[in-house]
This record gives sequence, structure tokens and C-alpha cells, in this order.
Amino acid sequence: MQLHGSLQDLRQGDDIVTLYLQKAKGLFDKLAVAGRPISLTDFNLYVFQGLRGEFGDLVTSLSTKAEPLTYSKLHSHLSTYEFLHGSSLQSIPAIAPLLPTPSHPPSAYAAQHAFAAYAT
Repeated sequence: MQLHGSLQDLRQGDDIVTLYLQKAKGLFDKLAVAGRPISLTDFNLYVFQGLRGEFGDLVTSLSTKAEPLTYSKLHSHLSTYEFLHGSSLQSIPAIAPLLPTPSHPPSAYAAQHAFAAYAT
């Protein structure tokens, strides 16, 4: 019963969609192994419930489908939406080192081409 509660309480928080869905799928699979499987419909509802508010429009659209979405289709829809709306970029710290900083100033080549693009 604890696994079921963990799935009900799962929230996306700052996680990207892929990580959030992996956590949900892990709980879904553990429930099945424990002999307490849940339906795809319930899985979809738990996932929708735990998503950040920015997914509200998509959740409304996906909730109207006659058949529940498989994990792969759910992942596809949610990650595409995340990509198109840029929310996944907020959670990727690896981008920051690519930006010029006092310890990593832009190269002369990059500065020259930025100036050339600005001048034209």
C-alpha cells in the first residue's frame, strides 16, 4: 500500500519530464511485481496530477482521449510539450558554463563574429 501512496503523492517539482516519468514508471512496475497492479488509466491520472501547472492545457487535451496513453506515448507527448515550451531548459545547469563569464571570456573569434553580425 505504501507504493500506491508514493505514486499518488509523486510530484514533478523541478524534475524534467523524463526523470519524473521514470520515477512514476518505477512505482508502477513495483506495484505490478508486488501483485497490486494499477490500470493505465489510473497511471495516466496519477502522472497528470503530479505535473507542474504549466502542463494544464496538455493534460486537459490528453484526458479526453478514449483510451489511456501507454508510457511511451505519454512520454512523447509530455516531452514534446516540455521542449516546445522551453520548461526543460530551466532545469539544465550544463548550459551555464557555455555562457561567457569573467573566468571564461568569449574568444576573440566569437567576439569578432558577434560584432560582424551586429554591424551588418
